[in-house]
Amino acid sequence: MGRSVLCESFVEDYLRQLSRKAGVCMGLLIGQPSAGGKDYIVHATRITGQDEEESDETQKLNATVAAQQALDATRMLPGGMYVMGIFVIHPKNVFQEQTLLTSVKFILMSMKATFDANPLLMGTCDEFEKSEKLVLYYSSSSKTQICKTVSLAAENPTVLPCEWKFVERLTTWHKLNVYFETDDVYPLKRKSDQEQHDTEANLTECARKLKDQLMDAKILFDGAPKLGADTVEGVLTMKNQDKFLANVYLPTSTELSANDAKIERFEGTLKFDGIVSSQIYIHSRCTFSEAERFIVADIVRSLMSRIQIHCDSLVQTEDTTQDKITLNELPRRIYFPVRAQGGFPVQFSDYLFPEESAETPLGRIKELLDIGVTVRDLNCKVELVPVVKEDERPAEETVWQRSTNKEDDFEGKLNLPVVGGLVTVIVLLIALLVYYLMK
Repeated sequence: MGRSVLCESFVEDYLRQLSRKAGVCMGLLIGQPSAGGKDYIVHATRITGQDEEESDETQKLNATVAAQQALDATRMLPGGMYVMGIFVIHPKNVFQEQTLLTSVKFILMSMKATFDANPLLMGTCDEFEKSEKLVLYYSSSSKTQICKTVSLAAENPTVLPCEWKFVERLTTWHKLNVYFETDDVYPLKRKSDQEQHDTEANLTECARKLKDQLMDAKILFDGAPKLGADTVEGVLTMKNQDKFLANVYLPTSTELSANDAKIERFEGTLKFDGIVSSQIYIHSRCTFSEAERFIVADIVRSLMSRIQIHCDSLVQTEDTTQDKITLNELPRRIYFPVRAQGGFPVQFSDYLFPEESAETPLGRIKELLDIGVTVRDLNCKVELVPVVKEDERPAEETVWQRSTNKEDDFEGKLNLPVVGGLVTVIVLLIALLVYYLMK
């Protein structure tokens, strides 16, 4: 028996509407895998910009478009949610038409290659998925569906059986909120053959090192460790509560041997600090071991998404002279509901730069996830960035001058505690003198 998939019933309504409007199309299936072999699908979105022609060039173009949209959509997903596969709406059975099946396999392989090239986005969960991706065929004529999995473990993908079921409110979703603070200093490295610092490479290296630390981190729930095999819902039921406070503690070495201690000279340093809002959703049978994995995935994915979005927005040529002090302000995280109505609790996220308005992500959310939201639906107050006016920023010359003129700065300044003490003593002496003279 293959994998078992439970899908929210409103996803079926979406597929039915697409079959009436588009007739033939492909899209992404988004959900959460589990260690028990049961997957949960919470959302489906159409892949935009595909061509229906069946030539080799069109096949490559469609695969590239699908892989890029899967990557962009993954940036918006919380930890624990993944692009689980694709759906195909077509009059012909995709599993019986060899040309269609070959195209589907090519798209899945292209998506896998894209995620492998961006490991810090953590777009796959091979531990649970076993290198298998879902393929759901939905008939545009009979409105029936067939689901199978395609194994990408070998060079030649194989099709395996799978059980698919649409369910109304398939599970209870629990939300875990974590605020993770980082404050580290890393060496700043230059490009090998140029004088410029590679901003994306340096920021990516920070995220990679942070991921290595998080993989060894200890995560406490309500201030105590939990057994990895225990289910979250079971513990919540026993404690008669509906949420957990999760704390992440990074490992810190207490001893430094003489062999590990060394002095290195760097051309610069990068201070990587801030607070990351982490918000994940887990199904009712999720274990604490799975929850810990999803928390780590959300923090790392969120950091890497911000880095990629920030670096994509930079305009810098090789001849540009870099300042001695450069501030890279990564975008902040905002949340929006998967379904604005119906009480479905799961939320996805996007990112906003300080100068962008709340209306900016609405078109992007619609294009990538086919979710229609308004400004009122967005939660933009989870991460707030303090506004620093330009005239309040210290100039570069001022910063360096302050570090060399400490003695000059001290001269001419009053030591208020000392002055206050002297005044008090003088007043006391005058009072005593007057007292004895009046006797």
